[in-house]
Amino acid sequence: MDKFIQTITKKAGDAVLEKFGKEGVHYTKSHERWDVVTKADLLSEKILISAIRRRYPNHGIISEESGRINEKAEYVWILDPIDGTLNYSLGVPAFGVMVCLTYRGSVILSAINMPATKEFFFAKAGRGAYLNGKKIRCTKSKRLQTTFGMHGTTLNPRTTAFLRNVLRIAPRSHILLGSFSSPANACYVATGQRDWIVSLSGQIWDFAPEYLILKESGCKVTDTKGNPWKLGMLEMVAANPALHKQLVKLTKGV
Repeated sequence: MDKFIQTITKKAGDAVLEKFGKEGVHYTKSHERWDVVTKADLLSEKILISAIRRRYPNHGIISEESGRINEKAEYVWILDPIDGTLNYSLGVPAFGVMVCLTYRGSVILSAINMPATKEFFFAKAGRGAYLNGKKIRCTKSKRLQTTFGMHGTTLNPRTTAFLRNVLRIAPRSHILLGSFSSPANACYVATGQRDWIVSLSGQIWDFAPEYLILKESGCKVTDTKGNPWKLGMLEMVAANPALHKQLVKLTKGV
């Protein structure tokens, strides 16, 4: 399964990259400007689902575009054919194919392919996280006021409350709004290129593949109350233990 998840994620990423810069919006969903789908999304999903159903016909699948197939199975694949589709449709190279495998409700394998930047992330439960085959670790920063953080792009009462809390204790901190790409937001925290991520909205395919990459890189990954992150939670706070403790204080009650 280790090789299989990497193979299909690379294959889907190659197909997506081949069409990059040539694909505009195919259709829109909940929002005509932000929630878009390209033909490359559908191609990536077809590659992933076809490979899984051929190799593991009894496994379940949860995918952004096709929905849920046999989701009560012991093994379930969670797919985001292209995360960062808005970027992709505009020719911005911050996007990725995200795939993870769960067993009885726990994420055991994760692969995230950012083909435009030639960055391939892989994690196996208990075995570490890797970028292009080299082990990665999150930052060791301890003072929140001097860190670079990643935050979701959706502005709503929860996210604005969190930002107010941060500004209250660190008025000159370097908070970076998200890049409209979950892979870029989360994976650069796992490599130590960013210090933390707080994400307060999204769907299961936005969180599940990222979770294992972050956890295996040394991050503490929880919900906003500090409870260990579990499959189905649609919020996430992730950072090294020292920063995580400070961040949870700012997210409780938002």
